[in-house]
Amino acid sequence: MTLETLAPLVSGVAWTVTYAGVVTRTWRDKTPGMPLAALCLNFAWETTYAFIYPPQSSLMETIINIVWMCLDILIVIGMFKFGPADYEKRAGLPRPAFYVTFALGLAASFGIMLLAPTFFGGLPAFHHDSFEVAKFVALLQNCAMSILFVSQFYSRKRAGNPIAGQSFTIAWSKWLGTAVTVGLLAVIGDPTGFMAVIVGLIFICDSWYMGVIYRELRAQGLSPWRRL
Repeated sequence: MTLETLAPLVSGVAWTVTYAGVVTRTWRDKTPGMPLAALCLNFAWETTYAFIYPPQSSLMETIINIVWMCLDILIVIGMFKFGPADYEKRAGLPRPAFYVTFALGLAASFGIMLLAPTFFGGLPAFHHDSFEVAKFVALLQNCAMSILFVSQFYSRKRAGNPIAGQSFTIAWSKWLGTAVTVGLLAVIGDPTGFMAVIVGLIFICDSWYMGVIYRELRAQGLSPWRRL
């Protein structure tokens, strides 16, 4: 099995573990496990590239996208249910403003995902392939997500509950799902070095997130490996 086939498979399994971990912690802790902006982008990406622009050459990747979307639906429901209290406590965002922000975030995210293949598709690097554009967009949003997860940890630490909605399972599987699998593949295939910058930042932030979550769990007397 080549890296080109192994990396997406390992990434798909790892991100499925990430989403399952986020669902588990969201509902057990009654706190959103994923930052709001990251959730909007993720849900829009998976819906768009599972049904509207599915990968033409890989049934496996289509199935993975559908599984991710189904898990994300549970995370979206959890965000609607528990998000208002969390964002009001951490950011002073009133409940009506939270729902407006969520709606605008979803609308903008779907707009980005739906229009990205048209905007980028004509560039030589993407070979007029919508899913090649999807993989590029996914790495860009993963970069934003990695930063947001670190920010979420410190925001909740300041509010007095740094591990609410979070776990080491989420941290290590997210790291494995991008930086050292499909991210590495993108770096190898890009002679310009642009993807090395993006994937490098993802690697740094995901490693940072793993470190702070691990230390916080140990400080609270919890096993990082047993807390899903």
